[in-house]
Amino acid sequence: MTPNCPDPIIRATLTAVHRRDHAHGAEPCHPHQVEVVHLGYLAMTVCHDCSYEFGFNDTHSCERIATEHRMATA
Repeated sequence: MTPNCPDPIIRATLTAVHRRDHAHGAEPCHPHQVEVVHLGYLAMTVCHDCSYEFGFNDTHSCERIATEHRMATA
């Protein structure tokens, strides 16, 4: 990970992916824990349970995808 990275978009993305990769054990949550990382006018959806990623897209689309993924994994 790059904690001193000056670019806030890269830093936010790396932080979300790092949390996704290290936050859970072998058993996924139901529904899956999904995070939407806001990157200015864009966003990225990161699932902490199955490594699913969606983005860089508009925030509304990422929020919708996150909700759909949570519902599909409940």
